[in-house]
Amino acid sequence: MKDLGITPRPSADLAQEGEARREHPAPPWRRIGLIGGIGWPSTRDYYERLNRAAAECRGGLASADLVVRSLDFARVLDAAETPGGVEAMLSQAARELLAAGAEVIGLCSNTGHLFSQPLRTAEFPGFIALDGALAQRLADNGVGEAWLLGVQRTLEHPLLRDALAARGIRSFIPEAPLRRQLDEAIFAELERGEVGLLTRDALASIEAELQSRGARDVVLACTELPMALADRPWPFRCWDTVEIHCQALIAAASRVAEEPACGTPT
Repeated sequence: MKDLGITPRPSADLAQEGEARREHPAPPWRRIGLIGGIGWPSTRDYYERLNRAAAECRGGLASADLVVRSLDFARVLDAAETPGGVEAMLSQAARELLAAGAEVIGLCSNTGHLFSQPLRTAEFPGFIALDGALAQRLADNGVGEAWLLGVQRTLEHPLLRDALAARGIRSFIPEAPLRRQLDEAIFAELERGEVGLLTRDALASIEAELQSRGARDVVLACTELPMALADRPWPFRCWDTVEIHCQALIAAASRVAEEPACGTPT
């Protein structure tokens, strides 16, 4: 039988925990709606991390109240060729999530946030932006300078850099040849759930460049990058935007008037 790595708990402890939950039941979650599929590996990661965060927040067998609208990534890329095309797709997906009872909305993609302006309007008051959560986390931890890693479109767009600058944080990106190398690895391998030679070579080149520049804090501004670094120690303090965003979503989903939110980023 496969070892699942689970240590059995004494039945008395389980009974005591169950009794405590019956006496002091947690308020229901606000439902989280996820716009995913951009690409599917990061959506899978969001689903797992949100449920793990919910269990840490509430204990026991607690899990998040979730609904997912997974988009066809190929259609999203096609829509990016038409002004307003991606924005229209995201807005429609968000409306479908609201119709499904979502009160908190998360977009499972760094690059997708470049097209998220319609979600930041009064029509979608529950939208939790990744860039805002990232800037808050770095500022709370006293980060003054950070390097950004991700696809070229994200790195060259001002969204993340402006969010960090508003918190007094300077940001840097790799030189153009390294940006192109990482971009190729992400779309050829990571977006397919693979960590292959292209990815390993790109990370090795970037590591050498960042070390030569004295980097300390590195933002993984691509939702697939944590997968690539799962088994690769890096000599930097890495800030995982998926983890940061999930904590912000759980905080919003657990927030009620009578109690502080759990999972609040620190």
